[in-house]
Amino acid sequence: MIRALSASACRGTAVVICLCAILTACAPGGQSARDGRPGLALRGTPPASPAGAGAAVGQGGGGPEGTPGDGQALSLLGAASPARGGSAPGMPPPDAARAVEGVPVAILAPLSGRLSGPGQALLEGAQMAVFDVGNRAFRLLPLDTGGSAFGAERAAREAVRRGARLIVGPLLADSVAAVRPVAEAARIKVLAFSNSGRVAGGPVYLAGFTPGEQIAAIVAHAMAEGRHRFAVLAPSDEYGTVAADALREAVVDHGGKLVRVVFYDPSGLDFAAPIRRISGYAGRVRALKQRRAALKARGGQAAKRALKRLEVLDTLGDPPFDALLLPVLNPQTLRILSAQLAFYDVDQPAVRLLGLQSWDDFPGLATEPGLIGSRFPAARSDYRARFEARFVRLFGHDPSVLSALAYDVTALAAVLAGNGVRPPRYDAAVLTDPQGFVGAEGLFRFTEAGIAQRGFAIMEVRQAGVAMIQQAPARFERPPPVSNADLSPGAGGDAAGTPARPEAGPLS
Repeated sequence: MIRALSASACRGTAVVICLCAILTACAPGGQSARDGRPGLALRGTPPASPAGAGAAVGQGGGGPEGTPGDGQALSLLGAASPARGGSAPGMPPPDAARAVEGVPVAILAPLSGRLSGPGQALLEGAQMAVFDVGNRAFRLLPLDTGGSAFGAERAAREAVRRGARLIVGPLLADSVAAVRPVAEAARIKVLAFSNSGRVAGGPVYLAGFTPGEQIAAIVAHAMAEGRHRFAVLAPSDEYGTVAADALREAVVDHGGKLVRVVFYDPSGLDFAAPIRRISGYAGRVRALKQRRAALKARGGQAAKRALKRLEVLDTLGDPPFDALLLPVLNPQTLRILSAQLAFYDVDQPAVRLLGLQSWDDFPGLATEPGLIGSRFPAARSDYRARFEARFVRLFGHDPSVLSALAYDVTALAAVLAGNGVRPPRYDAAVLTDPQGFVGAEGLFRFTEAGIAQRGFAIMEVRQAGVAMIQQAPARFERPPPVSNADLSPGAGGDAAGTPARPEAGPLS
C-alpha cells in the first residue's frame, strides 16, 4: 500500500508503495509487522483493511476476473486471503466475488488484439495492487482499448460515462493522444503507461521510462567515472532521434562533450558501415600504416621490436570518444552491435558501452564478450524481489516491467481514492508531490510537465552476470524540473504505432 511520512516526522522521505502484509514481514493472523518505518499518514489515505478481509472481484458475464464485463469491476477488499493462496493463481476465495461501490478508476489496456499480451500484463499488475492495498472505497474498471487509438478514445468515453474519477493507461502514445481531449473535457487526470514525452502534459502524466531520464542517469555516472567524450550509435527512427537529443542535452548539462552522432537502419543485420564511421576506423587504419612505414624507414632493433608489437593491431589509437551510448530495443541488434564494435576496435574499457533500461530485460548479456564492462540504468527498489515472488504465487509466471508499472500506478490510485469519508485526491498538487513515491519499480515522481522522474540504479555486465554497482537513490535531492527534455517528439513513445514489448515497451 502507499505510505507517506508526515512532513514533521521526516521531511524529504518519499511516499512508499509496498505490499503491506505481503512485502513486509507478516505477523500471525495476517497482520503486517512494523518494518522500522515511522508512523505514516497521507491526505486521503484509507486505513488498512481488517486482517483477513477477502479480495473481492466483481465479475461480469461469468468471465474471468479483470475481463471487461457488464459494468462490474475489480473492487478492493484486502490482501490477506490471496496472500495465503486461493483456489488458483491470482484468484481470490470463491465466496469473495461481489460488486462493491467505490470511487471508480478506469484502467485502459489492450485486452484484445495484437497487444493483448502486454494488456494482460498491465491488468495482472493492476489486479494485484487492488488485492494488496485493500481499500474498500476503491473500484477498478477494466476497459479494452483493442490496441488502437480509436479503441482508446471509445474506452475513455465509456470510463467517463461510468463516472471514472481517474484514468490509468492507455499504453501507446497515439492512444494517449486520443484519450487526452476526453479527459480534458471531463476534467480528470490520466496516468498513462507511455514513455513518449510528446503526449505528456495537461491532464496526462506518464509512468513509462522516458529515455531522457535514463540517459541523464547513465551520463552522470559516466562523468563521475571520468569519461567526458560521448558518442551515440542509434537507430534511424524517432526513438533514436530522441535518444540522441537527450544525450546531447545531458552531456551539456554535465559539462561533457558529444563528439559523434551516427544512425543505422534498425531493420538491418549488418552495422559495419555506421560503426566504421563513428569510430573513425579508416583514419585509425591509416595511422597504423603510417606508423609502420615510419618504423621501417627508421630501422634498428628498437624499430623492429615496435613493428613486432604492431603486428597484432588493425588500427592505431582509440576512437575519438570514451563512452558510447547504444539505445537498443532489440537484444539481437545489441548482440550484433557488440560483436561488430569489437571487430572494429571499439573496445572496453577504453570505450565504455552504455545502455538504457531496456537492457535489463535482455537475456544472456554476460555471454557476449563485447558487452563485458558495459553499464546501464535500471529501476530497482527494496520491494522488487518480494513483489516478484508474490506475483508468481498469484499468477504462476514472472511479472514484466509493464506489470510492475501497472501495480505501482494502480496502488497509488487506490490509496489516493480516500476511504469513503475523505474524498479522492487526484489533483495535480498530490500527483506532483516533490517527495515522490517508491514502488516495485523504485523511486519516482511526476513533474509538472507530466513526466515520471525516476531514481535509477546502475548495473554492470560482468562475466558472472549483471551486477549492481550503484544503488538507486533513496530520495530526490532536488526539486522536480518545471519542464523536461523528453517533451520533444516521440520521447520514448510508440509514435509509429508499433507494438510495445510486454517487458518494456520501447515506444509506448
